[in-house]
Amino acid sequence: MKTVLFIVFALLMGVAETQAMTPFGKKAIIREIILVKFKKDITAVQRTELDKLIKDLKSNTRTIDKVEWGKRIDFTGASKEYDQCLMLEFKNDNNLEIFQSNPVRLKLMGMLIPITDKILKFTYKTK
Repeated sequence: MKTVLFIVFALLMGVAETQAMTPFGKKAIIREIILVKFKKDITAVQRTELDKLIKDLKSNTRTIDKVEWGKRIDFTGASKEYDQCLMLEFKNDNNLEIFQSNPVRLKLMGMLIPITDKILKFTYKTK
């Protein structure tokens, strides 16, 4: 009986230790954040085309899990370096790597670069 209890206890400790290594049982994901500062002379047509491309980004690529595109909110007036933020989420390194050469990504970057003064890209993996 003591042996059975010891085995059950050891198994439970192993499960608890595994849970501690992966918080909340979630796997790590990869996020890419792109901050953009638009040029002052961007046209409404350019902006509409960019918004549509970003809106359709997830449906036009199979490797992206989540897309967010939003305008900077700054109530203090302290942070005016960037206007917009694009956040892309991927399940793993392979999906990110595939996306890097995707024609839709190349079109997006080809559209973004001429209409921006600054772009800051930050890619990270959650723990």
